[in-house]
Amino acid sequence: MNLRFLPAALLTASIAASPMASAFSFDSVKKNAGEMMSGQSSQGQGSGATDGASLLSSLGSGSMNLGSMQNVAGVLGYCQQQGYTESTTDKVKNSLLEKVGGQSQAKEDAGYQQGLNGLLQGGNGQTFSLTNLKDQAGKKACGMITDKAMSSFLGG
Repeated sequence: MNLRFLPAALLTASIAASPMASAFSFDSVKKNAGEMMSGQSSQGQGSGATDGASLLSSLGSGSMNLGSMQNVAGVLGYCQQQGYTESTTDKVKNSLLEKVGGQSQAKEDAGYQQGLNGLLQGGNGQTFSLTNLKDQAGKKACGMITDKAMSSFLGG
């Protein structure tokens, strides 16, 4: 092989390989984005909880009805513990707790305890886990749950 043509051959080979490299990196970006949005539902979720992407989809589409006020109050408490929420969430959580007889009453409710552990119960029996959500997805989900709780339970 003539060494004069080696740089041109290498350049041609690298250009030909770059679409494949882009495809591989795009696939990894998609995978990483999915992992960033939520963890896999099978990781430590023996309760049949649905993953975060499904939660965000259900909340975003408006197709999800929330379960009990106690559970939602617990979930909002979880959101606060994770640093996902703003002052609005605190107000909504406190309003929900007042409606169910206060925090001492709610503490005895299994749904409230599940909520404090990051498990949101849907009105249709589905359970969504917030425990694998990353920062941005967690903030988004908690904000959406706060809004849904205001409209569903507090008439706001």
